Amino acid sequence: MSTRTASTRTASEVRADRLAALGRALSALLAIVAYGVGWLVRRSWRRLFPCYWVLAELAVAWMAGPLGLSWQTVAILALAIAATAAGWRARSRTVRAWRATIAVVLGVFAVATVAAGGSAAMAAHPTLTMFGPTLAGAVLGWPWWYHLRQRPSQPEPQQAPVVVDAPPTVDPLTAHWQQRWQQEVVGQGVCAGTTLTRAANPRPGVTEALVRLAPGTKPAPLFKSGPDVEVALDLDEGTVGWRSTGKTARLQVIIVERSYILDGVPWTGPTYHDGRCEIARFTDGSAGPWVFSRRNFGVLGGVVVGSSGSGKTRALGVLCANLLDGGFQVVIGDTQNGQSLPAWKDTVEYHAGVDAVNLLLRRFHAEVMRRSELLAAAGVDTYDENDPRVKALGLGKLMVIVDECQLVLIPNTLLVPLVEQAAETMRKTGAGLVLATQLPQMKSLGGSVRLRDALVAGNALILRLSNRGSGTTILPDDFVGDPFAIEREIDGKTTAGMGYLRHSNRVGMLCRVPHLDEVAVAAASPRVPVRWNVPPIDPNTPIKAPKTSSTTTNAPTTGGSAVDRLRAAFGGRTKTTTTVVEVTQPQTTAEWVLACLRRGPASAQALLDRPDCPVNQAQLYAVLGRLKDAGRITPPAQRGGPWTLSA
Repeated sequence: MSTRTASTRTASEVRADRLAALGRALSALLAIVAYGVGWLVRRSWRRLFPCYWVLAELAVAWMAGPLGLSWQTVAILALAIAATAAGWRARSRTVRAWRATIAVVLGVFAVATVAAGGSAAMAAHPTLTMFGPTLAGAVLGWPWWYHLRQRPSQPEPQQAPVVVDAPPTVDPLTAHWQQRWQQEVVGQGVCAGTTLTRAANPRPGVTEALVRLAPGTKPAPLFKSGPDVEVALDLDEGTVGWRSTGKTARLQVIIVERSYILDGVPWTGPTYHDGRCEIARFTDGSAGPWVFSRRNFGVLGGVVVGSSGSGKTRALGVLCANLLDGGFQVVIGDTQNGQSLPAWKDTVEYHAGVDAVNLLLRRFHAEVMRRSELLAAAGVDTYDENDPRVKALGLGKLMVIVDECQLVLIPNTLLVPLVEQAAETMRKTGAGLVLATQLPQMKSLGGSVRLRDALVAGNALILRLSNRGSGTTILPDDFVGDPFAIEREIDGKTTAGMGYLRHSNRVGMLCRVPHLDEVAVAAASPRVPVRWNVPPIDPNTPIKAPKTSSTTTNAPTTGGSAVDRLRAAFGGRTKTTTTVVEVTQPQTTAEWVLACLRRGPASAQALLDRPDCPVNQAQLYAVLGRLKDAGRITPPAQRGGPWTLSA
């Protein structure tokens, strides 16, 4: 007997199996279609991109009805898209404006279609609602197609990402510094928003790199980031400098790994050429200029600041040698009675002592004013030594150098406004003024910001400083560098002559003045006689400083007119008379002391405590000693007592 086993399935199970198979087939088909669409989009999205704009606009207009979107909502959406297109980062503002125009034009079509009825309007007027956006997309898409035509698209290769350490198109030196800059500088939070794009070695141990700034990065803070870069790259102090390239998005950074000034800079002779000379040499071996004159601009002055032993006298010697080599008439004023620049006494016109320098500055002011009158009468706007009219007048280039100017430019004295006026006028007259001081306070320049600004606009050499002092600093507002951080010695080697130049193409980089034998250089320099256009100043002549006008009201008296008496009786206003009062101030510290003692006896400490005291303690005691020796004041009977005027 045979048995037959039969499998029975219900109709619902069969239908379920068939539906499952159909689902698998549909899934596979959808996967194939999706892959094909994705492949098609990847291959053609660049060329069909303007068509996608139009399709997006038609989709918004068609789906606005089913989604319940009003034309106001579509308008807000279109404005948001236009704002995003205008604000999104692009190569230029033109590209941003082009993208915003596309969004606005197609947005207007979408708003108009939705306002007219949406999908119903598209079905009723297909020519207008579809042909219009298509034509607009074709016209606005022409720049896109033109761009692809100029730069045909290349399929993106499927390869590993490019290694930053060694880009295939970058030379090894640039690749090395790109890696160091990115990892050691930018990676440490220094110079954020910068990218090093090119590097070169002009000299051994020196790298000049081009740095590109990202949008929104300000160049000004980078100029002051030199010390941070030095710390990040483990470099010596003052070995990083910045240079402007004329383009806001690019700066040049100079990185020095081998200093060219640590062992000193030798003197090789004057370097005067075309109105400038080399006053110092930077750590990378390049020259630091001092500008004496510019064509069609006139003669420039300057300021030299440095503590005792910082090389200030050496820098002034370099200036003297180059000035004489350039044909300048040089006059030196030494307030320390011949202790400053003594080697130049027989080479240039030399004035020693506070009183002599005081008269020199007064004569310089008169010379500048006289030159201004002569040049104006001859029709000369700006001094030019090669101008025949200037040659006919016999006006040669003149430079006055005053060392330790803080001893003669006393605040609240009449000499200060004279020097202010001369410094602000001298450029067009062919005369210049250089002031040198040890103290980095405005008090050294008589407390005059105008005088400081007039001089540092020409040149400023800031050497090592030991004390910031109190009060307003003499350093310019845009000065970059830290002269207070320079030590007297580095590894047993002196740092005399090291400092910073304000006007240079190495912002924030240390420089050093050449070491010269002043006696030998002065003896070898040419003698240029000084030709003044004004006579020497008589010491007994008071300073004619600018006058200050003040108005005083004279009350009516019994001796006034009848009209004035009637006005006064009935409470009326009386006439006022205006008088000009010439304000007289002490000319020197000695006169200031005498003026104070005329008001009554006073101790030295009481004089120092006065808010208008123009000098420090040592200088005040020196003045008191000179006045005592001259018999003009009587010393106190006991230590700390009051000084009095002599009978």
